[in-house]
Amino acid sequence: MRKVFILLFIIILVVPLSMGNPMNTFTGILSNNIAKAATVNSEAPNSYKMIRSALLKNEKMGQFDTSELTYKEVGKLIQQVARENPEILYYQSAITWSDGKIEFSYVIPIDSAQKNAAALSKEMNKVLAIVNKSGSTDFDKVKAIHDYIVLNVAYDYDNLLNNTVPADSYTAYGALIKGVAVCEGYTKAAQLLMDRLGIENYYVEGSGNGGLHAWNLVKLNGHYYSMDITWDDPVPNVEGVVSYKYFLVSSDQLRKDHKWNEAGFPVAKSKKYNYFNDFSSLVEAKGHYYYSSLSDKHTLYRITKDGKAKKKVNNVRAPYFDIAGDWIYFSNYSMSGHLHKMKLDGSNLQSLNTIPSTNVSVIGNSVQFMDSKTKKVHTLSVK
Repeated sequence: MRKVFILLFIIILVVPLSMGNPMNTFTGILSNNIAKAATVNSEAPNSYKMIRSALLKNEKMGQFDTSELTYKEVGKLIQQVARENPEILYYQSAITWSDGKIEFSYVIPIDSAQKNAAALSKEMNKVLAIVNKSGSTDFDKVKAIHDYIVLNVAYDYDNLLNNTVPADSYTAYGALIKGVAVCEGYTKAAQLLMDRLGIENYYVEGSGNGGLHAWNLVKLNGHYYSMDITWDDPVPNVEGVVSYKYFLVSSDQLRKDHKWNEAGFPVAKSKKYNYFNDFSSLVEAKGHYYYSSLSDKHTLYRITKDGKAKKKVNNVRAPYFDIAGDWIYFSNYSMSGHLHKMKLDGSNLQSLNTIPSTNVSVIGNSVQFMDSKTKKVHTLSVK
């Protein structure tokens, strides 16, 4: 009986990150050709199901249908199963035999992997309840997934620098349970949530600014868009800050600093959501997006949610802000970062303190902010 050893996942740690624009890492030697992988799936549906079932349960032994493919060919199918099913955790390699037997190995003990898989399933349902609001469109759901992951996951920066990135950080478990991940974890978490919501998407691997990287490709209303959630999350982490520079961008836009096997994926041609790419901080209020403009030195603007009627709120630089009722509370970087407030239309501008402030958020009847010099958190009543 002949056998073959297939090494599919090797942890590769590469170049350091730059703040706000990380060059992230991922594990894996995966097929670069989606079309070929899809052909294997269509020709080997029984094998696909058997392999998927075994890997989802983190079983040591699995099986493939020898009438569909040989033991030398099954490696590509295992790669495809691992790529297309982000709930598969910690898979490392496989040994296949000519009689259809497969022996899987994992980067952590099987009992620990199974425990983490159960925890991920429970957490996923909680997150879905948050991002899948009644009456929301697929766009709303994708944006909610993007925002949730950025706001609740921190890039595993220190471990990357120390060459000690743990297995969890490469998984959706690391992103959704531990709140720490590298690009593969960010991408798999989004892939998992979109899969559960029935939104067509692809896990894309390639490079970003020369470093190995991964991101999502999403289909909305018949058009494809790229979405790099990892690069929309500041590094080191900044609480409450979400960027949209890489949110639903075209292939032309992404190609400026990303590379991938473009022949293996649908082309993202639409530029419908380009207006998002200028957003830094963003708050929705009364049918508008209020945002700090990346292209205009963080000056505060508003735009209708369909991307029309763009208007400068006030000629103030506001990289950190929040909204409560009819008021905008913000760090006025046109005035040394001191905390100010003004009406939603930009009128009635008022100074609230002389502290250089960051991380502004309204919580209940108070506005919370951090002193950028002392790093001390303060609260101020907004009654």
